Amino acid sequence: MLFIIGIFILIALPLILFYGHYHFYRSVEKEVGIMFNINGKKETIITENDLELLPQQLKEYLTKVGIVGTCKDCNVTFKQVGRIKTSQGKKWTNFTATQYMTATLPNFIWAARAFPMFIRDKSCNGQGEVKVSLLGLKDIAKTNDKKTDKSALVRCLGELIFYPIGFLSEAISWKVQPNNSLKAIVKIDKTQVEGIFYFNDEGLLHKFEAKRYMDQTLEDFTGIAEDYKLIGGLFIPSKMKAIWNLKEGDFEYYNSTITYYNID
Repeated sequence: MLFIIGIFILIALPLILFYGHYHFYRSVEKEVGIMFNINGKKETIITENDLELLPQQLKEYLTKVGIVGTCKDCNVTFKQVGRIKTSQGKKWTNFTATQYMTATLPNFIWAARAFPMFIRDKSCNGQGEVKVSLLGLKDIAKTNDKKTDKSALVRCLGELIFYPIGFLSEAISWKVQPNNSLKAIVKIDKTQVEGIFYFNDEGLLHKFEAKRYMDQTLEDFTGIAEDYKLIGGLFIPSKMKAIWNLKEGDFEYYNSTITYYNID
């Protein structure tokens, strides 16, 4: 009898894992399809005139990373590998992820697998949601309140470093700041957030700072962009670290490396 049960488990478990993976990513694909088609796509080409009204630092940066001559309203899909921590006392967990972003209106969907958990984080039209699923089969956590809206949009703003075409969005306004930095204010529907981007000596963005919700508490947040490379026709960072700047000390909870990149 135990032998039969063992055989059944060996057969059933791979099928369960396969179905969970399929179920999770099928749901993500539907959301991505909706997000990619919100504003349509005319494949308008970016010219120097599109940069004319931007602050000089940003104009020079966008020229350097190579957005002139590329598609203004296309979408990007990129894959990542990395590590994540849920709290300071816990060990790193490895993940693989696919991220989808739009430029005309800053939106994103991040779908990750950190076995046995599947995670989907998104900001679409100013509305955020985080969903955690066990094996891709059952949602065990979901947040979609106003704090999540703001936190998700802050993440989207900061990660435009990966898709700098999004900096041209009319939803973003800019203010020149000291210390070689710019403040970006993005407003989508009823959600408005801001953050500060810092340039290095080469004129490239290397750091993003903002206030962001960690669960229900508003905390200081820093994103560090590293290892610029020519990827998919753009000169962008291939690595990023995310850090909570807490009163008790900095907590690095996320780092990732891009493994695939495609604008379409």
